[in-house]
Amino acid sequence: MCIAWGCKVEQYPPELWSVSPNRFEIGRTVEVKGAQFGDSPRVTFGQAETAVQAVVQSKTEQSLVVIVPRMTTGPTQIQVANSQGMTPPLSFTVLQPQPALGSVLPANAPPGAIIRILGENLNLLQSLKFDTTRVTSFTVVSPNELQVVIPPKLNRGQSTILVVTEGGQFRFPYLVAGTPEITGFTPKRSRAGQEITITGRYFTDGTVRINRGLVDPATIRITDTEIKGIIPKEATTGRITVTTFDRLIGTSADSIYIAGQPVITSGGLAQTEGIVGDKFLITGFGFTDVTSVSFGPTTAVFRLVSDSQIEVTVPARTQPGEVAITLSGLGGSVSSTQPFLYILPPANLTFSPLRRGKTKLVSVTGQNLTRITQVTLNGKPVGIHTRTEGTDLQFFVPTDATTGPIAVTNRAGTTTSARSLTVVLPPVLTDYPRRAAVGRRMVLKGQNLKDGVVQFAGAANPAVNDGRNDDTELWVIVPNDAQAGQFTVTTDAPEVFPSELFTPIRPVTNIAFTPAAGKAGAEIIVTGQVIDDVTDIRFGGGASLPASFRREATSLRVIVPANAVDGTICLTNPGGLACSVAKFDVYQLVSGLSFSPKTGKAGAEITFTGQNLSDVTEVRFGAGNSSLAPFRLVGNTLIVTLPADATTGTVCLTTPAGTICTLETFGVVN
Repeated sequence: MCIAWGCKVEQYPPELWSVSPNRFEIGRTVEVKGAQFGDSPRVTFGQAETAVQAVVQSKTEQSLVVIVPRMTTGPTQIQVANSQGMTPPLSFTVLQPQPALGSVLPANAPPGAIIRILGENLNLLQSLKFDTTRVTSFTVVSPNELQVVIPPKLNRGQSTILVVTEGGQFRFPYLVAGTPEITGFTPKRSRAGQEITITGRYFTDGTVRINRGLVDPATIRITDTEIKGIIPKEATTGRITVTTFDRLIGTSADSIYIAGQPVITSGGLAQTEGIVGDKFLITGFGFTDVTSVSFGPTTAVFRLVSDSQIEVTVPARTQPGEVAITLSGLGGSVSSTQPFLYILPPANLTFSPLRRGKTKLVSVTGQNLTRITQVTLNGKPVGIHTRTEGTDLQFFVPTDATTGPIAVTNRAGTTTSARSLTVVLPPVLTDYPRRAAVGRRMVLKGQNLKDGVVQFAGAANPAVNDGRNDDTELWVIVPNDAQAGQFTVTTDAPEVFPSELFTPIRPVTNIAFTPAAGKAGAEIIVTGQVIDDVTDIRFGGGASLPASFRREATSLRVIVPANAVDGTICLTNPGGLACSVAKFDVYQLVSGLSFSPKTGKAGAEITFTGQNLSDVTEVRFGAGNSSLAPFRLVGNTLIVTLPADATTGTVCLTTPAGTICTLETFGVVN
């Protein structure tokens, strides 16, 4: 053997006897047998410049276990080389191994998105499908990675991806859907029951939760980029999530603030009544978001002490009475179950009666008579007897009371009546008649007489007022049934004024007279009851001139007046006019005489006409010188028989009033 510079002599070159198996997949191990492999054998697959060195997994002097390197599949050759040389090649066929899935990134994606399929032996790709839809856009990045564009028109939902390579195929499930992405929501602060709007993408078919509180799907209006729904009562402050396919969850970057409804605890009003300006605490919880406090419809000033306490100032109101206190804010409104009694100053006082005696009850009415603390009469306090809260009260007039206004006070203020209550003093009479006619006015004078009630002895009812009623003078009608005795004057004062003896005057009764007839100027005697006060007597039913008269013991002597006519006799006294039952006949002279025939002989009948013929007592002929002529009254005529001694001349007719002769003469014939 010769050794020279630049020349190498192989003393023990390697030998390659066999490869087992002689066809196998990339990445699998094959056994290479031979000899003299040495310490650092190199195994290559392929030819010349394209040869790929394989990894020797284990070795002995006569055996090598190597891994088929990644290279072009198909027939090739294998050789072993070391420092002593290289073996001749043996034939070997490289097979594509079964593809294997490692992972898919992302785990889900929407149609049109690019996904990465990671694994092994992914090269030599023959086809790629989502269910039955072939993928037309993909890139084999390496045997370990595929970049795939999900078909844009692929339906959302669970799909199966089929990967087919030269070495085989595999399937795996994949969710074709984008993970919901929340880009915003409004409002940022809200409360249960209000609508919320969420914007973003991949929302279709999503469910919404607000800090785990599920939004009722029935309230949701949804598109792929927007959700509108009603915040559930279970919602609390926190992040918003949108979930699709039960596992894809999008979460908002920010939290929504959910304000709770304020709650006023039982007995939470430290004050249940008050006036404008009062301050008191309201206790409960959830007060942080309260923005207004109102008493009924009236807004009040308040100060937030803590989430559980508010200090409120009672506002000015125009209406008194019970109102609910309402707290309102972002979380809603709540009204107190306890009513609050709003107190206004008393107003518009009236009272009844306007005049009242001491120890008597007075009723006061008005507005806002609530929680009354004091009542005064003319500046002096009086005790409240009874009351109807808010509308009226009653008190007794004190024994030392004086006339004056009534004032009523409560916490809100004091009001005084426009009119004064007159405290009635005892009545006193200084001037009054001791006799007066029944049915007629009687005038009483004195002090403190206004509204006095006059009660006459024997009268069933008090006297009726006749037009004047004041403290110094009282007019009344004497009742018809009043009897002799004392009358009393009663006012609202407890004292009663008693009169001296009083005699009621009534019209004359049981009128009688004698004689029953007479002529003018005659004197007659008239008797009856209650004739002492007679002031006027008239005849003819009261039509005559007043008759002159004089009193005589228990009777009256009366002169028949000149113009008296037949009729009743009427007597007048302060009690009134009364007329006799019987009629008084007034004798009258005959007047208006005429007769027929004008002549006649003894025994003939002559007819006379005229006035007052009924009173005729005798008829004489011959100027009144004949004997009495017989006569009879027939109706309004007088039938006279001519006497035997009659002579020619006037005819004279006599009545109790006197004799009247005719103007004409009657001729007597033989």
